[in-house]
Amino acid sequence: MRVFTADSAVTEFSPRFGAAGTVAFGESFVLRTVDCYDGQIATSDTLRPGIDMARFNRATGPVAVADARPGEWVRVVIERIDVAGDGVMAMTPGLGVLGDRVPDSSTRILPVRGGKAWLTPDVGVPLRPMVGILGVATASETVPSSTPGSHGGNLDTRVLTPGASLALRVNQPGLGLAAGDLHAAMGDGELGGTGIEIGGEVQLRVERLPGHDGTWPLVLSPEGVSVLASCATLDEAIREGFAEAVRLMAHWHDLPWPDAYRLTSVVCDLRVSQVVNPRATARIALPAEWCPGSFAAPGATSRALG
Repeated sequence: MRVFTADSAVTEFSPRFGAAGTVAFGESFVLRTVDCYDGQIATSDTLRPGIDMARFNRATGPVAVADARPGEWVRVVIERIDVAGDGVMAMTPGLGVLGDRVPDSSTRILPVRGGKAWLTPDVGVPLRPMVGILGVATASETVPSSTPGSHGGNLDTRVLTPGASLALRVNQPGLGLAAGDLHAAMGDGELGGTGIEIGGEVQLRVERLPGHDGTWPLVLSPEGVSVLASCATLDEAIREGFAEAVRLMAHWHDLPWPDAYRLTSVVCDLRVSQVVNPRATARIALPAEWCPGSFAAPGATSRALG
């Protein structure tokens, strides 16, 4: 199996990319990642304002997929996530939705053992590994790896776990896939501006997703399909995501738009992936019973490397 290390990594997604290597459709491969701080925070004495932010949110890759053609859609299957080492949670004034109440910068290192990340000796958070950054080469703009968009990127969506897939449009020949910013756990919204930041590796494979067209990335999971819309404001992201969900429901169920609007309103759930990145990400979740079988996601496993 091909393994790509963080020696090849990017801090932006753009229309042009130099591939670290090439894989085939259906071929499993591994991306080894650093944490979002590129390993610069190893002790509680290192504070976020003191690190080199030019190294922030490095995403391993890009990996080319042979014969991936612009305009088609693919699904990136998350087969496995292994987190490694200790977790990091750094706070600084202004970070998160209550950043105005954070008086000073501080860092907490969370040991990982026994299936939990330990905030204190008595408070352990169950591991739920997820991918924060998963994206592809863009159609035209250059986007920092910290920013989400239609290309994916820093989606910080807690349901991007083993067993789920991310559906994305191919914008450039070869796709140009990169991933990073693993979290040992993160809550919906990432309200404090941080998950449990950690390094590790993620095993992926890329498959074609025929018969689909759209604007925004989709999460495909056993629970259903979620539209991920990322915009300057949360209100705008909700509006964009819901419009896409209504369009999908109209197509899937052969409904006129007014009836699709009614149906989507009563079966979908609004969730919030994150509100702390340069663009907010809303998640419009459609239950599996209302989604085509072709959008089902295979199962997978996750564990801690210790």
